[in-house]
Amino acid sequence: MAEIAGQDRKAAFLRLFEQYAPALQRLAGAYVDAREDREDLVQEIAAALWRALPNYRAESSERTWLYRIAHNVAITATVKQRQRAMREVAPDQPFDRPSAGAGAEQNLLLEEKRRMLFAAIRRPAAADRQITVLHLEGLSGAEIEAVTGIAEGAVATRLTRIREKLRQAIRAREAGDGR
Repeated sequence: MAEIAGQDRKAAFLRLFEQYAPALQRLAGAYVDAREDREDLVQEIAAALWRALPNYRAESSERTWLYRIAHNVAITATVKQRQRAMREVAPDQPFDRPSAGAGAEQNLLLEEKRRMLFAAIRRPAAADRQITVLHLEGLSGAEIEAVTGIAEGAVATRLTRIREKLRQAIRAREAGDGR
């Protein structure tokens, strides 16, 4: 889509960021757990998108191009965060909140399941995590290949293996052994 070329940089950035903001939030959640870290990561992605806009050549869809930028930023940020975490030991933060109403317990259960899923998604190597997030965002095998450089057939094979690993990880967490 060559829509970017016809727009000024600010308008193109605002349109893209608004259109893909929910997906970028989900992507950030697949790489980092803390809300503040997710917000920081989305801001880093926004800055990278801003810097990359003048170089967009419409060789791929805007969506594929944006995801390639976002995942590259997320991988780099994750590596930096892990290096920083190795230098600093942060205290564990308990997951407990008082009930606020009749649906509070249900909301807590749903939130805990979401946290378990994201924890399971964060566990694999960066390439598998990237494929998982792109798949969950609805990208086709060909689009995932365009973002990652991994052949579409290999993407399908990896997704099958990733699904099984995620099933096992979630079952283990539900059983309480925390693997």
